Amino acid sequence: MSPGSLALLARSAAALALALLAVAGIAWAARQPRFDLHRIEVRGDLRHVSRAQVRSAIAGRAAGGWFTVRLDRVRAAFETIPWVAAASVRRVWPDRLEVELVERRAVGAWDDGRLLAQEGVLFAGNADEAELDGPQVQFSGPPGYAPLAGAGLAGWKSALAAMGTNLAAVEISERGSWTLRAGSGQVIELGRDDPPGTLGQRLSKVAASYPVVVAQVGGAPARIDARYGNGFTVSGP
Repeated sequence: MSPGSLALLARSAAALALALLAVAGIAWAARQPRFDLHRIEVRGDLRHVSRAQVRSAIAGRAAGGWFTVRLDRVRAAFETIPWVAAASVRRVWPDRLEVELVERRAVGAWDDGRLLAQEGVLFAGNADEAELDGPQVQFSGPPGYAPLAGAGLAGWKSALAAMGTNLAAVEISERGSWTLRAGSGQVIELGRDDPPGTLGQRLSKVAASYPVVVAQVGGAPARIDARYGNGFTVSGP
């Protein structure tokens, strides 16, 4: 074997020895009591998540020390809390974890007992607590339409506010036909969202023409049928 090969072999052996020592050192440190987890700090703009829910969610799921705890498991545990939309977890030297929680904001109540989050997700939450996020719109219909409901809700509220009223309820038929009910009692039929975006376009036309309609019929119409492609019909006040 040449001198160069011997030198290379010696360097490789030294590098391997150092790597083994490093692994052994980490394993030793991981077993030291000083590196046990002593605290989990939870942060975020939280209205609904309680300490009891946090304790219950992570019980037995934050096993290990600072070196060995599985952050993905801790994150997944926090995301089992109904009001939690997302969680991020990081280690903070030498003995704690820092958790940042993002809460869901409820915008409505579905007729199956679940709440609708503003991102269009249905989740199990306390309806009384949902009022902390503002007035809740009542939804009825197939749950599969929840994403479209979440995406369109802000625009529908804005359109009805321009008409001098508020959105109280949304009904979706089995065939996907949408009906809005205003707090003033008005009913607005929008039909199906085909092609996508049709609901918003139809409601925008109604809102734009609403002052003229009110003047012509002598008051706010009781029912507006906007299921047509080129206009809408109204019934008297």
